[in-house]
Amino acid sequence: MAVSSTDPLWADLINSDWRDHRGSGAREDRIYNDSWLASFLARAGWDGEVPEHAERDLLRRLRSLLRRMVDTLMSGKSLRPADVKALNEVLASSPHTPQLAHRGSKWLLAQAPSASGVERVAAAVAHTFAAMIAYGDPARIKTCANTDCGWIIYDESHNRTRRWCDVKECGNLVKVRLFRARRRKLISAATRPK
Repeated sequence: MAVSSTDPLWADLINSDWRDHRGSGAREDRIYNDSWLASFLARAGWDGEVPEHAERDLLRRLRSLLRRMVDTLMSGKSLRPADVKALNEVLASSPHTPQLAHRGSKWLLAQAPSASGVERVAAAVAHTFAAMIAYGDPARIKTCANTDCGWIIYDESHNRTRRWCDVKECGNLVKVRLFRARRRKLISAATRPK
């Protein structure tokens, strides 16, 4: 699966620790997959080259922090002060400076990031997570119902019924598995001697 265009940046970063949703047990750290990383960085507003491997460690540390915080929220516990402090440090790494900008026929007061590089991307991702905690509903954070997948999703559906990271991938896969299991059970019951 590629970078999602519908899930928030923080969920896509967490899900970069990819597991094969079909159950093979295969895993990939997509932060080291140049194609995936380029797509993710573009969503985060990055317009430069894909960073070297050493620069990607900041994203890996942020992913670990966000995963730990998501697990805490999903368990119904309060966030650890040390984790909140670490998130705030990432947010502080790329403060924004007010800047007068001319767009089309209008002037506007824009916010220009003071930092550049991976720190700016990490701050943008951290901002989406902090905004979800402050203005969203952490109770909408879920794990894909496909136990082989494990992706984190943010359920924005009106009635909070989203179950799958992708209904065409994991949803269909699990539904086919359940159908086949029911069918095997029926066939087994029908062929059992009476």
